[in-house]
Amino acid sequence: QEIEVTAKKAHAQISDFLEDTLTHPVTIYVAENENDFKSKLGSDFPDWGIGAAISEHNLIILKSPAKFRYNRPFSEVLEHELAHIFLDKKSGNAVPPRWMDEGFAMLVSREWRIGQDILVVRAVLTNSIIPLQQIENLNSFSNSKAELAYTESYLALSYFLDEYGKESFFKLLNHISSGQSLDLAFLKATGESYIDFQVGFVNYLKKRYNWLAFFGDNILFWLVLAFLLVFLYFMKRYYNRKTLKRWEYEEKIGKYDYHEENQAPD
Repeated sequence: QEIEVTAKKAHAQISDFLEDTLTHPVTIYVAENENDFKSKLGSDFPDWGIGAAISEHNLIILKSPAKFRYNRPFSEVLEHELAHIFLDKKSGNAVPPRWMDEGFAMLVSREWRIGQDILVVRAVLTNSIIPLQQIENLNSFSNSKAELAYTESYLALSYFLDEYGKESFFKLLNHISSGQSLDLAFLKATGESYIDFQVGFVNYLKKRYNWLAFFGDNILFWLVLAFLLVFLYFMKRYYNRKTLKRWEYEEKIGKYDYHEENQAPD
């Protein structure tokens, strides 16, 4: 029942964004154990994966949230996988670039969290930004590299929408669905080459996610700073009280010693 309610809500939201809907029903299969899950997807599926969409069969396969630890709301995972099927159908099953596919799925399922930008800052400072073409090999990535790839995918699609708009996104999908190459489809949809987009995106990351920009415009930093100030305030109060108690104790001991020294002998 939870799956049905969540799926219907996600279907409505994605349909509204894409201004389109699915013409065939989607089957959602919930695997009760690891062997069941791997039997449907194959042993090459990454260990960190908890769900997959097989668009050609209108099929979503998920690990049971009752048996596996998700570390995120179940609704996000289901919306993410349903978004893959929507986008593949919108592009005529012509397979859009992986970064676009994952970025769209993250966008509609609202998966961005505080802390993901730290991954990008680290990648910028260590010169380890993943080129968008390499995200095609996402399933072979380690867990940490995959997390960065997902984050970059979300940012790349957000950057595309900010630069060119939603209509250009639809045009790009239409050109891809007609069988045109990604380079030509990108040029027709945006007026710029795919290479220029990638260069612009990397420059955007370097400008937006350096230390100065990160500390100047990042809610996580200010939350940590506020917490630190509150922590220091209470620590100061604690040590002040401890110091006062020690002084009071020393004063009492001093008075007692003075009293003992000045008592008359029996």
